Amino acid sequence: MESTRLSIDSIDLSKILSKEDFSSLKIKKFKKGNLEYEDGSLSLYVFKSGKAKAMIFEDGEEFILYFLKANNIIIPETSCAIEFLEDSEVYLIDAEKFTNLFANKEFSTSVIRSLKHRAELERNIIKNLVFKSCKKKIATFLIETATIQNQKEDGKYILDLNLSIKTLSSFIGSKRQTVSTIVNNLKKKKIIEKIDKNKYIIHKLDELENFE
Repeated sequence: MESTRLSIDSIDLSKILSKEDFSSLKIKKFKKGNLEYEDGSLSLYVFKSGKAKAMIFEDGEEFILYFLKANNIIIPETSCAIEFLEDSEVYLIDAEKFTNLFANKEFSTSVIRSLKHRAELERNIIKNLVFKSCKKKIATFLIETATIQNQKEDGKYILDLNLSIKTLSSFIGSKRQTVSTIVNNLKKKKIIEKIDKNKYIIHKLDELENFE
């Protein structure tokens, strides 16, 4: 599955590791609202259940990199915080203590592939932040998400976007009022239309692609 910032690629440990391997893994529980940072160890966090967001937080502002849910993997580091949006359970895999797991070719390949996808996703985020206007960043985000979700009705993309304007602003890296104005402008021009609480239809994909 191709990664999107709303739904990144997964690693299903149940299809890779044995029961014996599973029994050796530590499970850490987090409450909704907990924040987690790097603790000095080289640990993989593989989500067993729940939901979180990986974000950069500074001077009272947050920038959301992507959401995390069951089977997603991340390595916490100093510049990125994990905020838990639901009560969650995470497998902790210390890369230094569990070297035997990395002898499992399928496991090590899946981990490397997942981290590669994450690096590609983050480089794409940087490109959007550096080289695109706020209008273009929003248009690109909507198009990429809709294309990957690939839900269509009468040939038009249906976008399942369960995000508030505030959260969307944190994804885009722009002020809430600016993002709200741009989204309202897209609706006014009938480029997109809100058809349900969390769903939009893209009526004019070509205009959205050229939205500047």
